[in-house]
Amino acid sequence: MDERLSGEEEIRRWFRRTPLSPQVANGVLAVAGGAPISEPVRAVELLKRPGVGAETLAMAGGGPVVGVVGRDALTAVEVEVKYEGYVGREVLRARRLREQAGFRLPEDLPYLELTTLSMEAREKLARIRPLTLAQAGRVPGVSPADLQNLMMEVRRRREVQDGGDGVAPEGP
Repeated sequence: MDERLSGEEEIRRWFRRTPLSPQVANGVLAVAGGAPISEPVRAVELLKRPGVGAETLAMAGGGPVVGVVGRDALTAVEVEVKYEGYVGREVLRARRLREQAGFRLPEDLPYLELTTLSMEAREKLARIRPLTLAQAGRVPGVSPADLQNLMMEVRRRREVQDGGDGVAPEGP
């Protein structure tokens, strides 16, 4: 396990630090159907492009050899680089939801009327009637998007009904 993690770190460093010349990169980009470059570009930026594989790019640029670091480690870094934007957004969304875990839900919330939630989420939440966002998040079939929309709906209803600011009261 330590060898693989060490190999992944070696690969990450190489991709982040290594600029590839147009002479090296354009052959790989042509095969991938990508636009050529005219100036040196870091390997990590080229790896983000569709169709450009870590193994091909590393071989062309004199990077980590598959036999030394292992194909699995190379693939893991490729996936990490290609999806880091998406993963980052999802991590941020999950963090925000955790921070809102104590968000109180009205006991009389008409879940079936909340059209921004999926039908499955509405039906399950109406049956279970969670008291907090954290409880709602543990209901199977309630997605992170449903939780975001649920908070939005509750805040909107609080503003309309109570004339309040839509901020959830603290505590249980």
